Amino acid sequence: MAEREISNLQEIERRGILALGPVGSVTVPAPPVLLDVPGPGGVPQYTSGDRGYTVTRLAPRVIPHVQLYRIPFTKRNKQRIWSAVAVLMVELHEHGVYWGDPSLANILIRIDGRRILAIMADAETAELFPGPVSDGLREQDLALFAESLLWQAEDLRTARGLPEEAHIVGDEDFRYFERRYRWLRREHAQLAHPSLATSFFQVEHLLQNLNRWGLSLLSTSGHALQEFVTVLPGWYVRRIRELLGITIPRPYARRFYNMILGHQAIMSKQEGRDVSIEEAAQHWYHHYHLPAILLLRQHLTSGQDPMRAYFSLMRHKWDLSVKAGYEVPLDEALLSWAMQQAEIGKLGEVDPATLTKWWRELEPVAKVLAPPRIESGELEPLLSEQEQQLVHLRTSELEQEVNELLEQQEQEDSGRSS
Repeated sequence: MAEREISNLQEIERRGILALGPVGSVTVPAPPVLLDVPGPGGVPQYTSGDRGYTVTRLAPRVIPHVQLYRIPFTKRNKQRIWSAVAVLMVELHEHGVYWGDPSLANILIRIDGRRILAIMADAETAELFPGPVSDGLREQDLALFAESLLWQAEDLRTARGLPEEAHIVGDEDFRYFERRYRWLRREHAQLAHPSLATSFFQVEHLLQNLNRWGLSLLSTSGHALQEFVTVLPGWYVRRIRELLGITIPRPYARRFYNMILGHQAIMSKQEGRDVSIEEAAQHWYHHYHLPAILLLRQHLTSGQDPMRAYFSLMRHKWDLSVKAGYEVPLDEALLSWAMQQAEIGKLGEVDPATLTKWWRELEPVAKVLAPPRIESGELEPLLSEQEQQLVHLRTSELEQEVNELLEQQEQEDSGRSS
């Protein structure tokens, strides 16, 4: 059983679900144990007396159960806990994990920033599947959690030293948990439905619903939800750095990442294939983000930070899309935003013709950002006599000459130091 639980935790960790981190199992040998029921012919039967123990990493910032059961179980506090458990349960089920023994006794509650997270602390009874768990097994887990609340209500009452008639946890608590679970599952179904991922506006609207509950996606490619994840503090900044190697200020990181996810969904639909999040991120960055930043820097902003202006533009684009009921193209939103900013004196003179032709005649960003080339005739006067001799050498000769110069420089440096 110990080996099975560690194996389950290893797979659950690989699927990106909040659970205790597995280290390994320890078996302590012991003499065989005689069974009460003899075997055929009255022959004594024995079973192994060995004891197995699981070893897991210590979970940081979790509330010990002895303290958890003593916090004020107000309606709001209980709803925070049930919401965290519902998130964990949905993540387990959508990633193919049937728990089999869900209860507060098998969950660790962690306070992380302003959020409360639930961590799976017991995977002994878990069963793993390659795809999402069936409806029947989902309902079994929900029913088991409802049953657990009945006997845990007594534990809570005892821990707080309350009289027997005290009412701490009841049916209304499970009904709230169940509503939260089913809402989260509906959000998943919406995101997985191909007919809904038709525009950036629709995808981002769904992402905002998830973000309100501290959730996000690792990908939107294809017609199914790829990764349904809990967002920890700083997650968006780290995720963007992984994808693009850049650091987006934390206040803007969530909006920036959602734009990449929306762009991925639209690219996948338009191209009729599963576009990876890495490809979509690069495409968005080079074809939308950098061109907009360059335009703001070169033509529009007057004493404004281009990045701050950029996100102001994206906010304006979202507001226009909400009012219109469809995704407003970026070039149209840019023109509207620029006119609005000019009216309130935040931009200098705005030429609509410049804005409209920018996207049609835009040069590749790499070309715009590349340093200007210097012709060899202009370069030679800038070099020393020794460096000028290198300009006209073939590649193989140049490499040899440079190595000799470096060795000579090292010898001179070592001579001075001695």
